Order: sequence, then C-alpha cells, then structure tokens
Amino acid sequence: MPNPTKNRERQADDLPLSGLEVVEVAQGVAGPFCGRLLAALGANVIKVERPPKGDWSRKIAPFLSDDNHPESSALYLYNNTGKKSVLIDWETESGIDTLTSLVSKADVLIEDWDVNYRESAGLSTEKFNSENPGLVEICVTPFGLSGPYARWKSTPIVQLALGGYLSIMGYPSKEPLMLPGHQPDYLAGLNAHNAVQMALFERDIDGLGQFVEVTMLETLTNLHQIALEMDGAVRVRNGHRQSSLSRRGFPPGVSTLPADDGYVTFGGGSVAIWEQLCLMLGRRDLSENLDLDNLDEIAELRGEVDEIMTEWMKGRTREEVFLDASRNWMLPVAPIMELHEVLADPQFNQRGLFQDIHHPVAGTAKYPTLPFVTSDPLQEFKRAPLLGEHTEEILGR
Repeated sequence: MPNPTKNRERQADDLPLSGLEVVEVAQGVAGPFCGRLLAALGANVIKVERPPKGDWSRKIAPFLSDDNHPESSALYLYNNTGKKSVLIDWETESGIDTLTSLVSKADVLIEDWDVNYRESAGLSTEKFNSENPGLVEICVTPFGLSGPYARWKSTPIVQLALGGYLSIMGYPSKEPLMLPGHQPDYLAGLNAHNAVQMALFERDIDGLGQFVEVTMLETLTNLHQIALEMDGAVRVRNGHRQSSLSRRGFPPGVSTLPADDGYVTFGGGSVAIWEQLCLMLGRRDLSENLDLDNLDEIAELRGEVDEIMTEWMKGRTREEVFLDASRNWMLPVAPIMELHEVLADPQFNQRGLFQDIHHPVAGTAKYPTLPFVTSDPLQEFKRAPLLGEHTEEILGR
C-alpha cells in the first residue's frame, strides 16, 4: 500500500523519466501543464520563451506579490514548476537555428502552433522530426491542424460550448452556465502527457518518434456522457439537481440544498441510495410506493423531498451534515467548499497533496503536487523559473 506521508524522497537520477530531455515552446496552460507533469516525473524540461516578455501566462492575474510583478503570476508559477527557462526568439533566423539545435538533442518537443502560425513562421510538421527521427513532437491546440475550425480562435468557453458541456449546466429555463477557469486546457494537457508516454513506449519498440496532435475539443468530447444515450435519454440542464440518463425516472434527493453555513450536495441516483436517504430523513414512507416509471409522480415528489431535506438540515452546519450522512448513513454527500477550505481539508493534507514552494519574487505559497501517491515518493516540486534564468547555463550566453 502506498505511503501517503511521503517520508522518503527519490534522488533525481532515480525518477521514472530521469534522462528524458524535453523542450517546451508551448505557452499558457495546456502545453505547460503537460511539461509540468513530465518535470515532476524527472524529465529535464527546458522552457523556451520568446523575449522580451516570455510566456503570455506571466501577465495573467492573480499575482502573488504585492506589486503584481509578472514573475508572480499564479497561473504561470503553477504550470511551470520544475522547469528551466531559456530566451530564444525563434521568429528570427538565428533564433530558429538555435531552437533547431536544441530540439535536435531532445526526446520530446511540446508546442502549440496552430495552422495560421505555422504558415506565417514557416514551421512544417516535419521540420524537427526530419532532423531528429527519434523526436516525439506533441502539438496541443484547440481544434487541431485540420478540419473546418482549424484556423479559428478559441477560449475555454468556446471549447465548452462546442464540446456540449454548456448545454447541461444551469437551469433549463435560463441561459447555460460557464465552468470557470481553464478546464479544457488542463484536460488537454493531461491527455498530451499521456500521449507523450505512449509515443515514448512505441519509440522503445521501433526507435522512431512521431508527430502527435492533441486538441481541447476532442478531449472534451471524449470525456462526458452527452454523446451517449443510456436507455434512450440524453442529459439536459436540470438546475441544482442531477438529470436522468434513463427513460426511467431519477429518484428524488439528488440535489444541492442549503445548510446553516452554506450548501451541501447530495449525490446518488440509485434506488438503494434513495431508500437509505429516506431512512436517514425518518421518512421511509416516501420510498415504499414510488413508481420510477411514473415521471410525473417523481417530478412532483422532488420538490417535496427538497423541502424535507432542507428542514432536516436546519440548525446544522455543512460539516455536521457531511459527517452524519457520510459516516453514519454511508450516503454520497459533500459540502460545497470554498478554496481556502479545500486547502485546509484533512483528506488532502493527510495524503500530502499540497507542498509549500518558495519563489524569490512571489514568496512562499501552497501548491498542489500530483493526483496520485506512489510507494516510492517522488522528489519535492521545485519552483518555476524566472524569465530566461537558465539561458546562459543551457546556451552558453
């Protein structure tokens, strides 16, 4: 069983990807998140940034320093832990020569060049692989390098709309709700990391690298259930309740309701969980005669059950409801947590998810590490680099 206390740390040359050379020219979130995961597993990730300002995520708030210094962007700091920063302007003749030389000795290149940029910069998909046949080049873009959307601009909300997610978020009588942050980018970055591992595995067999495309849109479409029909039904927006994925009705009690100090969400959806919920509420009668094929009856009962559950939670905090329902009744229940509460959550902290990392400009902050625990703990995460911090070390200038 893995030891979550992480009390023994591996040496740098004993990590899974030790000796792997990675060049990252991607900016923002998706590509850098891929690079972050590779660095955490021991790869030497050289982040190439164009002068004078580097990765555009350096300019994105929030900033951790009081003066909003660009070296203290939380987005940049998180996605670039453990890397080295080198300044190269690859849009100049000498710069592309320097980059080509750097990539010629690399195992992996992470980039985010779309069709428009490739054409303007003269960057073909064969440019680097032709000079380094063992190179695995990962291209992470919103839409890929082909198809009718390939030349179009995108943002997370565009991806969520095209991927079908916005159609299931919010109330059916109102506009769809946005999922905040860069979720499509992070998921694409995770897929890119997986693609790197698979391509390297194949290289071990045939000795050849390859060019791999990962898109945010295809990542989203592969993740959720909107494209599937389960027993003939399709998920729709259903407000604070989970919607049915079946022609049969969804048992009541799957909703988000107020406790004294915030909201609690109740999961489930199976008959067994519904019956257990009724026992907890002291209302076994609610479940005894419910016909799940009678959708009108279920719809009418949902409002009543919400009222009963809200009344049952009166005088209780979120934590009290959470502990009672989860520990004593084995129901899938959770408080709606704010960020500072997530950072203090005993589940995360006992398993060592967070690590304090000091940065010379941003100061000390708490960072999530990796979403898994190994029996042989990995090294602690190292801070993100300053802009161009390792240019002289790597390029000798």
